[in-house]
Amino acid sequence: MFQLSCPSMIVKRKDSLFFQLFSYMSAVIVSIVLLQALAEQALVSAVLKVPPQVKQKIESLAEQANVLIEEGDMDELADWGNAQPYYLFVLDAQNQPLSHRQMHPHFEFKLRFLRELNGPLNDRVSKPLIGVRLVKGNTLVVQLPSELHPAHRFIVYFAISKVVIVIAMLALFSLILARKLQKPLDRLREASRRLASGDFSVNVVSELNSKTTEFNDLARDFDNMTQEIHALAERQKQLIRDVSHELRTPLARQNLALHLLRSKASDISLPLVERLEKEVDEMDGLVGEILEFSRIENARYESNLRPICLEGVMTNQIEQSKLQLGKTQKIVAHMSDGVPMVTTDERLVMRCLTNLISNAIKYAGPQAIIEVSLYVLTGDLEQKVVIEVVDDGPGIPSNQLSEIFRPFTRLESARDKQSGGYGLGLAIVKESMKLVGGEVKASSCTYGGLRIELQFPCDKPRKNGTKI
Repeated sequence: MFQLSCPSMIVKRKDSLFFQLFSYMSAVIVSIVLLQALAEQALVSAVLKVPPQVKQKIESLAEQANVLIEEGDMDELADWGNAQPYYLFVLDAQNQPLSHRQMHPHFEFKLRFLRELNGPLNDRVSKPLIGVRLVKGNTLVVQLPSELHPAHRFIVYFAISKVVIVIAMLALFSLILARKLQKPLDRLREASRRLASGDFSVNVVSELNSKTTEFNDLARDFDNMTQEIHALAERQKQLIRDVSHELRTPLARQNLALHLLRSKASDISLPLVERLEKEVDEMDGLVGEILEFSRIENARYESNLRPICLEGVMTNQIEQSKLQLGKTQKIVAHMSDGVPMVTTDERLVMRCLTNLISNAIKYAGPQAIIEVSLYVLTGDLEQKVVIEVVDDGPGIPSNQLSEIFRPFTRLESARDKQSGGYGLGLAIVKESMKLVGGEVKASSCTYGGLRIELQFPCDKPRKNGTKI
């Protein structure tokens, strides 16, 4: 039993994120150590040599020493040695000075570690002895001053190489690790987007196809969450259907009973019957608004996105809305030239226009002038087709504009006090525009009134029309 379980445990540990990260970091550390060792060897061979200027000077001194040796004047050789900027001696084959100059004991001791002119030096700052062969078996020994030792540069170069190697290796392995982690995260993000759009058929485990245990566990949890959300959405959808049936049926019965009661009601009770009919109609309208908002908000509405001409939709809706106008109210249409078609849902666009124009008729006042415009808005990144509804009513305070799109919002303003309403019209507009990939914006006009814009993204950039 233990023998059978060991291989599976090993494989499971190898598939874990901890094991993979540990492997990556081990590879990083080993690579850094190896590269630093190679860099140190390369720097030693390239930097730890006698500087070229000093080398030329020592070679020149060797030539001068050869001339003096050939002449045989040891006193002049001693004077020449004392006059040089370096501490040096000309030694014979037994490492004894040719001149009568006294050699420092420490200098004599360091002769054991005599270095060649073209050989490598130590990586520590010191005063090494450099030997150059002369004529007749003699040797010129020069003590290199510590300030000229190349180890000064070696320390700086080696520190820089360490930093460069560490940064390069960390950047390389971070890129590899990021790509390894980014791929499953991108797939998980795409799955979440599909789920947000209402696609419950997504299967993250099969699409992820990852060998990492933690990612597979996360994918399974995501799929379980998807199934739960799908079941919850289906139950909510069924609840909406049941509520629609259970509420609409008694309302229809009440309406029928009131119609029958009207025929038998006396003149005194007739106003009461009419009031009850009005209340039932308002209740039926409220139920319809709630159901419509619930369907759109939960993305249960099956949108039919296709290229449509907003000019025709806008014209038809304005003509229908004229039937709701008061005697002194007026609606005006402005349409730009060259407005492109947009991919959207015609029914939702008509619903948005109906709600906006109805709100303007209801709240802008009996003398209201409502302007509905269609034009192309050119931005920095893209172009948008805009339907704009503007009225000259009392308007809404700027600090309350963000609240008018919330469900059941009733502002304490002149617009709301003039008429009733459920507070769902603009909420439905917002959810409808979100469903078709558009955006709704509200602003106050400088001369009073409210401006609401429905912005639809263009399929392709077009030349901006001129608003008339």
